[in-house]
Amino acid sequence: MSEPDRNRRPPGRAGRAVLLVVAGICIAAQAVLLGGLAWAAANPRLVSDTLTVWQYEPTPAIAGYASRAAMSDEGRFLFYASQPRVLSELDFDQVCGGREPGVGVLGCYTLADGRIALFDIVNVDLQDFEVVVAAHEMLHAAWDRLSEAEQAALAAPLEEVFAGIAPDSELAERVAAYEAADPASRIPELYAIVGTEIADLSPVLEAHYARWFDDRGQVVALWQQVEAIFVELEAELERLNAELERLAAEIATEQDAAERVARRLEADIEAFNARAARPGGYTSQEAFQRDRRALIQRQDALTRSIDATNAKVDEYNTLVEQFEALNAQAAALGKELNIDPEPLEPGAEPPAEP
Repeated sequence: MSEPDRNRRPPGRAGRAVLLVVAGICIAAQAVLLGGLAWAAANPRLVSDTLTVWQYEPTPAIAGYASRAAMSDEGRFLFYASQPRVLSELDFDQVCGGREPGVGVLGCYTLADGRIALFDIVNVDLQDFEVVVAAHEMLHAAWDRLSEAEQAALAAPLEEVFAGIAPDSELAERVAAYEAADPASRIPELYAIVGTEIADLSPVLEAHYARWFDDRGQVVALWQQVEAIFVELEAELERLNAELERLAAEIATEQDAAERVARRLEADIEAFNARAARPGGYTSQEAFQRDRRALIQRQDALTRSIDATNAKVDEYNTLVEQFEALNAQAAALGKELNIDPEPLEPGAEPPAEP
């Protein structure tokens, strides 16, 4: 009988080792699977968002908004998870609700389905606004996913920022309008507004918004550029309105004074004519000519005064034309921003015709 081959590994041992390894892999895989299921059960919103983002295909415009707003990966993820779409006026109003005069709605985040709708701004001078609105609505999506504890911790820092806003500012009026429509919307709206429109924030808020933006300053700069268009337009309208009020007051004062002077002059002319017609009314030609010259001088002065007032009336009418043209421009820009026209009127009544 030959000697056994001592280099041969006993087959039984080799098979058992393989089985043990396979069993270990199966147990480990089951543990990972169970752990994953537990994580998914604990994070259903994130799982849903992830599946949505995998299936969502952003348009070039939507992707451009995310890039120009300098959204971080996490911010872009939430933006895409909200399946943003740009809608025409009719479709947008159906999704985001009706409008009120003087109020423009450019975007909305609907809690029912967690989606973002954006109004299609076609004016190239205002298209930066779409980027700001997209970032604003992304922050609504972010707020919707914060825990109650996280939301509560942000309330005080946000209110601190708002406390530094002038009470008569457009922003303060906007927040008041939001709150009047829905008192619960105050802090969520502040969260979205502060994150996209306010440049200087506390370290706490900057650190928080850094989750959603790589460079928040980019979207704030876009907001400031768009805001400047309307600030300058409003300032010019207010300047023209103030000038119209000043001219109207001057014209009214001058017209009243001219009427008083004209009545006195008319009475004096009648008295002069009556005296001149009466025998012996004037005992010398010199006295007659003196009084006549005085009346003519007064009449000439009144004419010059009326001419000066009429020049102001012409200036007033020219400014009214400028005001109306600028008002029409403001209304057109408002229309581009989904605002039903609410044109301003000159603050003063037009002067009476001379």
